[in-house]
Amino acid sequence: MKKIKYIPLVGLLIFALCACSQNKQSAMCIKPSDFSEETREVLSLFDDEIQFFDISFDETAKSYAVSIWAYHDGEWVEDGTTAGNVDHLTGKIAVRLTETGCDLYTIDENGHVKYSFPFVDTPFDESTGIGGTRIDREIPIELNKEIPLWVRIGTTADSMRVMEITDDFRNAECNAGIAVTLTVSDEEVDTK
Repeated sequence: MKKIKYIPLVGLLIFALCACSQNKQSAMCIKPSDFSEETREVLSLFDDEIQFFDISFDETAKSYAVSIWAYHDGEWVEDGTTAGNVDHLTGKIAVRLTETGCDLYTIDENGHVKYSFPFVDTPFDESTGIGGTRIDREIPIELNKEIPLWVRIGTTADSMRVMEITDDFRNAECNAGIAVTLTVSDEEVDTK
């Protein structure tokens, strides 16, 4: 008789666990890609210039934009954007920051597309210190809200404040900077 009492309880527990796992799969997020040890060794040759990100969308996501921001003459200015419509629920992008520019890659099962911004106008050569931060953990995606992926700033000051990736990079005290952001929208973009 005791076994019969536990059957509905076990069924309820299984239902709850399934519901939780369904919710986790449908949540939109971005996180650093996880690679094998061998792949990480090869990527280390790039000396922290490149970062890969896995993105999970849900059915409410219709488009995305990756923007490059540069700090020049005392203000942050959008220096370039690449945008597209969401056609997969999962994806991978890569960001490569160099001393002078930025490359963006969208990667899927058919290959990759590279978008290059070879010269970002910001005076890192005048900075006495350069620091940065980038996504190092899973970050939830909210529709129509900008997410910094990678921020690098330079300063001529004697010290630099530690910055979290979730901080607004526009408030950083700096003389030079570059930021790469992602915004996911609930509206499609015109690709014509």
